[in-house]
Amino acid sequence: MTAATDYARALNGRAGDSETGAELSLMGFGFTEMESKLYCELLRSGPASGYRLAQRISKAAANVYRALKTLAQKGAITASEGIGEATTYSPTPPEELLSMLRQTFEARQIAARATLEGIRKPASDERVYSVPSVALVFERARSMLAQAENIVLIDFFPSIHDLLAPELEAARARGVTIGGIAYDPRHIDERMPLNYESIDLVVSRWAGQGMMLVIDGRQLLLAQMSHDLTTVLNAVWTDSAFLSCIFHSGLAADIRLVAMRSDPSDPLQILTLQQSRPLGLDQILHAKGDDPGTCETPLDKAND
Repeated sequence: MTAATDYARALNGRAGDSETGAELSLMGFGFTEMESKLYCELLRSGPASGYRLAQRISKAAANVYRALKTLAQKGAITASEGIGEATTYSPTPPEELLSMLRQTFEARQIAARATLEGIRKPASDERVYSVPSVALVFERARSMLAQAENIVLIDFFPSIHDLLAPELEAARARGVTIGGIAYDPRHIDERMPLNYESIDLVVSRWAGQGMMLVIDGRQLLLAQMSHDLTTVLNAVWTDSAFLSCIFHSGLAADIRLVAMRSDPSDPLQILTLQQSRPLGLDQILHAKGDDPGTCETPLDKAND
């Protein structure tokens, strides 16, 4: 039985049992149920022989010794052999074990990334894809922000803004223009006006937490997640330049409208398609055969 199968079975059948909590924490790292039981038993009761451990957890000795061998290979236990004495097993301290697991995971991650990127052939197919998990929503958002070259427009609920703040700052530090709507005074800057009229709706009354992210007029991510950010209610991503520019234009108009409530001079007109010149717009205009340096789009005319 695989570690993944053990983990799923334990989650479904015994996740509410406090006695299994420690075992489940290890099974999430690829330990089998038997290995997790043995390691936790050693932590609870101290060093012991394989025979004694088999008695404690009521498992066949042969299976216990196989699991102990694997635990030793993983660095989770050490063995002490004295002359004329049975082998005694001692647990590696949890802090050391978890640090070792982290380093192993990071090394494997680096190797896997290099291998997978080596066979990847990036291609834009302009389709709209659903994004099924909260973790993937945030990873996609971080990846998009890391790829941004000239302009990013956002409409983030406050907690989402906080979670993506490091990536936003990194993009800004690269010279990328960041424009958006703030729903918390902490997020206000010259291109992120506060939408004070919607604070109560966003913070207290909206059925979930929302995200709109447009990168360079090339990629678009829309997501609505549960308030506790554990469940995706709706989420889609596309690399369609056409759809991305449509949403860029609409979001830029919203940002400008919020800014004009306090400054009628329209200080954020720079965010429009025509003035910001997102790369996706140039992509569309080149495909059409127009000169991207002189063409004004119908979307800009409608929003001006």
